[in-house]
Amino acid sequence: MMRHPLYWLVAVLLAVPAGQAAGAWQDDLAAVLDAETGSERDAALEAVVSAGPDWREVARLLEAREYAVPDSLGRSRLLMHVCSDGVERPWVVVVPESYDPEVETPLLVVLHGGVSRADIEEDPLSYGREHSLVTAAVEAGMIVVLPFGQEGATWWDEVGMANISDLVRWAKREHNIADDRVWMGGFSDGASASFLHAMVAPNDYGAFVALNGHMGVGSLDGDLATYAPNMAMTPVYAVTTFDDGLYPSWRMRPTVRMAQEAGADILYRELPGGHDFSYDETELPLILDFLDRHPRDPLPPRIAWETAVSDFGACRWLEIDRVVTGEPAPWHVDHNVGLVDDRVTIGFHSDYESDVEGVLVSSIVEGDYPASRIGLLANDVIVEADGMKLASLDDLDVWKSGVERGDDFRMVVLREGERVVLDGSLPEPANYLLFKRERPSGKVRALSSGNRVELQTSRIARLKILVHPAMFNLDEPVTVVADGDTVFHDVVEPSVGYMLQRYLRDRDRELLYVAEIPIELISETASAR
Repeated sequence: MMRHPLYWLVAVLLAVPAGQAAGAWQDDLAAVLDAETGSERDAALEAVVSAGPDWREVARLLEAREYAVPDSLGRSRLLMHVCSDGVERPWVVVVPESYDPEVETPLLVVLHGGVSRADIEEDPLSYGREHSLVTAAVEAGMIVVLPFGQEGATWWDEVGMANISDLVRWAKREHNIADDRVWMGGFSDGASASFLHAMVAPNDYGAFVALNGHMGVGSLDGDLATYAPNMAMTPVYAVTTFDDGLYPSWRMRPTVRMAQEAGADILYRELPGGHDFSYDETELPLILDFLDRHPRDPLPPRIAWETAVSDFGACRWLEIDRVVTGEPAPWHVDHNVGLVDDRVTIGFHSDYESDVEGVLVSSIVEGDYPASRIGLLANDVIVEADGMKLASLDDLDVWKSGVERGDDFRMVVLREGERVVLDGSLPEPANYLLFKRERPSGKVRALSSGNRVELQTSRIARLKILVHPAMFNLDEPVTVVADGDTVFHDVVEPSVGYMLQRYLRDRDRELLYVAEIPIELISETASAR
């Protein structure tokens, strides 16, 4: 594992004598690391802390952890995970045949499209085997994780995002993962999710790949506040295509341009094609090269981060805990862009696996869509639209390409064997903002140099600085200056308990934080007046 030079210097100069390091706490530490959750792990953790080992020795053992050889090298493995909503969902992991448990291995998280469908992919293993990005990544020596989502567990809701995070941590617990070489990528909804994670939850990742996605989907469909400048912290490789029926280049170009002008680190390419990954043969070598050139910078000296909620306030060693209302600082400006929604959307999920002639409706999308207005129901089979016979989803797409927002339309469906005629109209084109703005955001600009951290804040009441031994000389006081005032000046004491708790939460050996510095800029009492 690549370690920061200062980290090793501290470890060598201050190493604990070998006799002092020995003890029963090492067995307790092994129990802590092997257990997933539960009271046994908590008891073992308490035993380790009570033994009082030096934090440097504990860190060394965490970094030197050994891993077993999985029995599925070179093969896709289907597993099940109980998500935070109590529902068990499938996922796939692929470990390359070249995997050596003594060597740190990159990890790629691949997210599928169509995540808002009611049903999960019927054959996850086949999906993974046939995905060219998965195949290329495995051939390049990466471990690949494929979560599978659905309505209620999408890439931009609490359940689906937690699912992704849990699977990354499982991979890190079971395999020797290179913490700074973890990446995320996907197509369509998977690409939109990559944009989202770059803006709200980038800490696990070195870079993102967004293929034929929409930067605003996580905000619009997930009801999340997102901020383009946050993509300055983690680069994105983005591709759109000229004839994409959902997100064509001409429609997405203004969003990427706005983000780049706001400071986002986006390598953007426009290619011929529709809403498919037909350009994979020529693009995959470029994507893999991009990922290889963009490992995570775990401890960047500069961080700029914006959020409206504490759930998405963390970027590397900075965490925003509370945002308040009020006038923003002059340098805190909003970056957004207005768009026109003129897409033809009926508002239902179809059964992609159905072999019936027509389009089988699996569920109706919630909200004010034409489907609910005309009375379309689950299990209806759409067989005609404006007199055009529909034998498949491809036929439906052809019909949609010939109508516009505001047009009247007529559908004929088979409902329990009876033909039913449904008349309606498509909504007029609507203006909307790329990112939702329903709550005020706070923003921090942070600079770490030596034992000093300089902060510029806007609408921030409380934050914390995470302390890593490669950032500071822990024998000397650390100084934090916020908006010109010294808000902290003291020696920071490393804590074994804190380090282990953070490690168990993140499973990140590269970022073994040993303490945190809480900074309160506006008290609860003052903000309530």
